Amino acid sequence: MNFPRISIIVPSYNQGNYISETLASVVNQQYPNLELIVVDGGSADNSVDMIRKYEKNIAWWVSEKDKGQSDAINKGFSKATGEIISWINSDDLLLSGALQNAAIHFSRLPDSTGLIHGGTILFDEKKELETRFEYLFPSPESYMSGMVFSQSAAFFKKKYLDKVGFLNNDLHYGMDYDLFMRLSLVCTFQPVKDVFSKYRLHEQSKSVAESNKFINDWKRSFVNLCKNLDWKEELGLLRETGFFIDEFNFYYPFIFQPDTSIVSSINREKAVCFHLGHVLKDLYWTGHLDEASDLMKMMEKIFPKEWIKEDPRLGIVFAKLKMPRFLLTTMKKMKNLFKKN
Repeated sequence: MNFPRISIIVPSYNQGNYISETLASVVNQQYPNLELIVVDGGSADNSVDMIRKYEKNIAWWVSEKDKGQSDAINKGFSKATGEIISWINSDDLLLSGALQNAAIHFSRLPDSTGLIHGGTILFDEKKELETRFEYLFPSPESYMSGMVFSQSAAFFKKKYLDKVGFLNNDLHYGMDYDLFMRLSLVCTFQPVKDVFSKYRLHEQSKSVAESNKFINDWKRSFVNLCKNLDWKEELGLLRETGFFIDEFNFYYPFIFQPDTSIVSSINREKAVCFHLGHVLKDLYWTGHLDEASDLMKMMEKIFPKEWIKEDPRLGIVFAKLKMPRFLLTTMKKMKNLFKKN
């Protein structure tokens, strides 16, 4: 097999406790055509010492102040020369064989397939928690409406990245969704059954410490999508829900021309349904049960039940919101208690 070059970018800031393990998980792949790029934000801990341990395996690295994670990853994108590209955060891990398996999948798929995604294992300092694939059978509407796969379990072609542009530096939590949403407008995505990565949960990770901030970026990006595609009716529907206010002030023009065959095939109403589903799940998970119930009732009036069922986790939330409130509140309190213990 002719192994295409794969560029892996590792952004990092003060992750000296984890970055050595992350870099080892990439280097130990022993992939014959690897380009490893490390972008450190000027860490004050032992990160640079850990990076230097792998210097002979790193194509390019830097440690300097940046404007945040998106800026750091974009620096890596600008240096990357691989046909296939991805990034992995400095506290996460690639599983053995991930790069070779990704290359094999791309070799068997049409050139129009610009991204593949598999599963990831959630783990903490004590144990592996679950293997997550999110949607096993995602649709084009789901790809442009929210994250339906783990970023660390996705690989994409650089030629399509160069077409749609890099990460938006104004987004610090949902920048991966914003990028993948744009990619979904110029190429096709392919789910695969491989588990590619391990996603670490710890007190300092954004997904744990600041989980409530992701949905705000997702909402901004989806509104921006509708603006760029001139989806006036869909923008009106978002306004009518009452859950989108500041998001309408966010706008940046796409620098690319979306594929007309992809855009014309999209069920716009279904895309809105899936995006509102992400908003609803966030309201439920953050304890805003009244607001979640209101949004659920709106969605039941507007959208077919079959669409709701396509998101397994949304179906679970719907079922729980229909429980007596005292029972649901008690269940959530007990769940939080078990988490603390």
